[in-house]
Amino acid sequence: TKGALDCCGIGIRAAMHRVARVWSPSQASWAQLARIRIFLRQPATATATQRVPREFAVPEVDAFAKDALFGESQIISTKFLGQSVLASPLHPTFGVRIDGCRLAELMHDPPALATTLRQLLQSQKMVVFSGQSELEPEAHVALCKLLGGSAGLDDTFSSNHAAGLSEEEGGHWPGDGGGGGLALRPTANAYEALPPAVWPISNQPDRGTVNAGDGGFHCDGAWFGDHFRYMSFLCRSQLSHGGGHTFFASSEALLRALGPEERHFLAGVLVEYTDRMVYPGGNSINPSGGRPTVIPLVSESGTGADRQLAISAFLDPKYWRRVYLCDAARESSPEARRRLFAQPFWRQIVGDDSAGRRGGESAEAMSAGAVQELAWAEGADILEGINVRLGPEGVGRPDSAHKSLTLSMQWREGDLGFYCNRTLLHRASASTQRRESHGEPELRLMHRISIKGGGTPPFYMAPPPRHGHVHAE
Repeated sequence: TKGALDCCGIGIRAAMHRVARVWSPSQASWAQLARIRIFLRQPATATATQRVPREFAVPEVDAFAKDALFGESQIISTKFLGQSVLASPLHPTFGVRIDGCRLAELMHDPPALATTLRQLLQSQKMVVFSGQSELEPEAHVALCKLLGGSAGLDDTFSSNHAAGLSEEEGGHWPGDGGGGGLALRPTANAYEALPPAVWPISNQPDRGTVNAGDGGFHCDGAWFGDHFRYMSFLCRSQLSHGGGHTFFASSEALLRALGPEERHFLAGVLVEYTDRMVYPGGNSINPSGGRPTVIPLVSESGTGADRQLAISAFLDPKYWRRVYLCDAARESSPEARRRLFAQPFWRQIVGDDSAGRRGGESAEAMSAGAVQELAWAEGADILEGINVRLGPEGVGRPDSAHKSLTLSMQWREGDLGFYCNRTLLHRASASTQRRESHGEPELRLMHRISIKGGGTPPFYMAPPPRHGHVHAE
């Protein structure tokens, strides 16, 4: 019926016409084109069963088998490196909370702890240890270094604050990103007392960066092509009257819920980013040095039998400059993607300064038909088609509709969380910025650490202005 085919004001004929402009008849039938466009605007649910290990011990690697279930109680008593703990699921498709673990006591055997954490994250994607308030920032850093191994930690988000603050007068940022006025800037003392790898995120500018993570679902580092392997959050202080939660969603579960045609379509989508990320009232970060970047919307994550497609782009339109379709990108292996981004035509397509762009040529002409640029409305439709499934705020859907994919993580003071950044998307809730309750000031403070690792999805970064360099790793 027309009602079944007409979704969010986009009718079947309009959908066929708009998508057909960038698809050849050999790639999909008219019916398939219509199905893809409509499916991108319809709900999807995940059906995976939560699975956790019965025993978190090394060297028994079989302890992390994915067929070990919680059982009816949804909470189990088990062992973590010899310590008696309680484990409970965070979400039906990912995550486990562990109560009763004394992590500081386990750091006497770093290899065992690092191996156990990696195995646990491989199977669960996210693990939260309760009751770690006594863990000092230096110990938090040490744990993250264990997990990351030789890859090391990132300090991009904490090492640039002093320079950024000196550019503004009175500790204010001119404009709040949402309609004018002055937004509070974080003050220097929020960072000076912490190790460089620790990025304090808060609702109070004297304690850390404000408004961080409120720009839509994302995996960290996605907008400048350096996807961190793991992330860690340590909740130092939480709001006492509710709120302050973070949303997490499994992009692997979302993509598994799509049909093969939909995954094929999304695999060909590439996003060109703006060259600067700004947190209103927070810090302004530009690790790319102003060089335009193109990142696939979805990329392969993991290795061997665990290799799956995951969303690798930042799902916020204010950081998107252009959206492309490229048939060659649908070969999603890292090797094929590296070959694609080594093609010389990207120098003409990306950014605004090439001879082709200045001459008004289309991306299709500059790439000899290999790349086609979507109208902005088309890119926005694709983005909304993903975000509308993940929810939960501002998309016109009840909270219950997204719960099969999305976890509303209510942090507790002392929670230490680790998660796989390349398979789980996250975003901050608006309530993380609430500064008072019942007339009294309230503090929410998270210590974030970004953990590097090999296997970053291939991307394109424009060469420096006077040096020919293509970054495809």
